[in-house]
Amino acid sequence: MRIPAVWLREFVPVPEDGPALEAFCDKLTMVGLEVEEILETPVGPTLYTKITPNRGDWASVFGTAREAAAALSLPAPRHAPAPLETGPWQKGEDQPTVTIEDADHCPRYAAKILRGVKIGPTPQWLQDRLSAALGEKYRPINNVADITNYVMLELGQPLHAFDLDTLAGRQVIVRPARPGETIKTLDQLEEETPRKLLPGMLCICDRDRPIAIAGIMGGAETEISDRTVNILLESAHFDPLSVRRTSKRLGLKTEASYRFERYVDPTLVPIAAERAARLIVECAGGEALPGLIDVVARKTPPGRVLARMDRIRELLGADVDREEAISALERLGLIVERSANALDCGIPSWRPDLTIEDDIAEEVGRIALGYENLPATPPPVLNPQGSDSPLGRFKNAVRRSLVESGWQELHTHSLVAPSAVFLPEETDHRIFLRAPLAPEYAVLRTSLLPNLMATAARAFRDGLRDGAIFEVGAVYRTTDGGFEEPVRIAGLCAGSAMPAAWSIKPDALPADFYFVKGTVEDLLHRLGIEGAVFTRGAIPGTHPGRTATVLLGEEAIGFVGELSEQTVEAHDLPRRTYVFDLDGEVLMRRAGDIRIGWTQVPKFPAIVRDLAPVFGSEIDFGTIEKAAITAAGPLLESFRLTDVYTGANLPEGKRSLTLRFTFRSSERTLKDSDVDAALAAVRQALTTLGGDFRGA
Repeated sequence: MRIPAVWLREFVPVPEDGPALEAFCDKLTMVGLEVEEILETPVGPTLYTKITPNRGDWASVFGTAREAAAALSLPAPRHAPAPLETGPWQKGEDQPTVTIEDADHCPRYAAKILRGVKIGPTPQWLQDRLSAALGEKYRPINNVADITNYVMLELGQPLHAFDLDTLAGRQVIVRPARPGETIKTLDQLEEETPRKLLPGMLCICDRDRPIAIAGIMGGAETEISDRTVNILLESAHFDPLSVRRTSKRLGLKTEASYRFERYVDPTLVPIAAERAARLIVECAGGEALPGLIDVVARKTPPGRVLARMDRIRELLGADVDREEAISALERLGLIVERSANALDCGIPSWRPDLTIEDDIAEEVGRIALGYENLPATPPPVLNPQGSDSPLGRFKNAVRRSLVESGWQELHTHSLVAPSAVFLPEETDHRIFLRAPLAPEYAVLRTSLLPNLMATAARAFRDGLRDGAIFEVGAVYRTTDGGFEEPVRIAGLCAGSAMPAAWSIKPDALPADFYFVKGTVEDLLHRLGIEGAVFTRGAIPGTHPGRTATVLLGEEAIGFVGELSEQTVEAHDLPRRTYVFDLDGEVLMRRAGDIRIGWTQVPKFPAIVRDLAPVFGSEIDFGTIEKAAITAAGPLLESFRLTDVYTGANLPEGKRSLTLRFTFRSSERTLKDSDVDAALAAVRQALTTLGGDFRGA
């Protein structure tokens, strides 16, 4: 908004120029009405102010003056002088009628009648002010049209003038548009095709047709012209949402819609009409008929907010004086009644943004103290996702484990292209954007893997052949009656598991299923989660024989697997690409107390023994591992698979597994008899499972 200082000076004392004017502007900025620049115009310095969407009252010279008076403890400015009424209704003359059929979208509509005006050029002083306030957007029209714009800029109430003699039936009807109705607006004077009005758009109509789009623009057929003698001056209050919706659907933005969308004080309706009538008579002659046709279809009740002084002080972080707070609020136009340790505030009609206790605290802070004087005390807010929260500690532990295992973390976008590569059962629970910026950002992700695959594909196309990447983040899906954002942990690797060195060839240690499985096992161990079992699984997009589901008891917590040939070809990935995807919610729930721990160096030696049972390939290693560990008993320190043999001397479908057991006691040196007893129990358990030790 551009506010000429000479115009503002009619309501509050504004310094002429120099440091005093800059200090005046700084004070406005410090209370929230930011003065971005002081422009030089033909009428002198002009303040270029930034208006926030919730402060429509600032979109006028008077509203700015009222805010300046409150900030500088000046007397409150007053509106325009009393109305000018110069002539009575003539006997037999038909008085226009006003009817409101949509009270929700037009609570109040007033009309002022002027007779015998002479349309002509706008006075120079008024043109200069409009030019300073509107800049390049200003185009002189005529004295009446420019006066309606002048009053709108001065008071904040948009007005419109109709040629009274062009209104069919001398009627004004405020109603929604009907199917098939059109109107040629003032910006279409050179066009033949009128605008199509959609049903529900609020219009100003006469007996036969729409003559204006409410709150936005008037019609060409009833505009003020050189032939105009009698005027119906409109001043009304329209619903902000209705104006915004119509303006957007028509693609039509005006100075009037800009203000109505931000809310206009309904009490300005008669004030602005009378102010414009006086100016029209002064500049265009004629007479203003007495009275105002003022139809109030729905009253706007005043708002009230009860604000506790203790709460105000807590929010501001400052010990503000009660009387200072009351003085500041009263300068803003609030009616304050003292109530115990609270302030019972009556909200002025131009401040619909003041609805809760916190709003009152902000007004006290910016006017009584000033934003620049508020202490920089961080509020006592608990962040459920901060690094000190349970979720934050869990994520950090996961990141630390994976990074130490050689994986690199990514943060990818939550918006993705629709895809059902993984978790096809989630396709019915996806959340689509109503108006995505691009097809690749059309839906919120239900899996982290598609983004990891896309990132890896770009890296591999650029020549990076080795990589292990992971992400810890939320996925999104609908639920019955709502939404949820569960945490997932996913990773992808391909190429070599270790960087090439002089003693290690690039392909000597390729990343494979067991590298990924070991990474997941190490992660679970660091989280204090034991007893996970890897069983053969079937996950869409992965190789059917090289994929394992991870179980904790009977609960599936994710999978580890190699991507199928179709998947890697479709996504331009290396042939051997491996992934894992884990349920972070389950892991966080089952994780122990996550701390950085240590283990004492053992005092007593270990005994290492190997067993080589032969099993059929139909038996999962996870089942074998669980049975062996359970049978080995409490002396078992570690267990691992060191070799798998298939081929000569073994029947088809059989494999020999070399199982290494490490036994140790923290209290004494073990004897061979202790270990022999434990191994006998293992043999018995594995034989029951189908193992054969005859070749061992």
